[in-house]
Amino acid sequence: MARRRILIADLQDSIRLPIARLKKLARTVIAEERLRLGDLSIAFVDRATMRRTNRTFLRHDFDTDVLSFPMEGPMLGEIVISTDYARKESRKRRIPVIEEVSRYLVHGILHLGSYNDDTAEARTKMWKRQESYLKKALR
Repeated sequence: MARRRILIADLQDSIRLPIARLKKLARTVIAEERLRLGDLSIAFVDRATMRRTNRTFLRHDFDTDVLSFPMEGPMLGEIVISTDYARKESRKRRIPVIEEVSRYLVHGILHLGSYNDDTAEARTKMWKRQESYLKKALR
């Protein structure tokens, strides 16, 4: 069986990304969630690119942390992560920036696995799952 590819596009210069560690985290979440086969594309972008992406695809004219786009065919989906947003939030929360980036990665994958955060109950369920993966990864 062919191994799922995790394709990374590092299109930002805010932080240095531990690519191997992020790929391992993505593979773990995908396997444990039993998501369908398919490659995953992850783009790490700056604030301006994220805002433009959010406006173009979702018609939301504001910055955000992570966007997930499920796909058909050979792709599981694409995740777009703002490292500028992660840097800002990590400072506010006084945590390492890579922890926040990892949180966004897990969050994006859970969205591809049909988790939603559009109600308080769904948000709580998704957050618990997300933080469980993060806790294991950061040990």
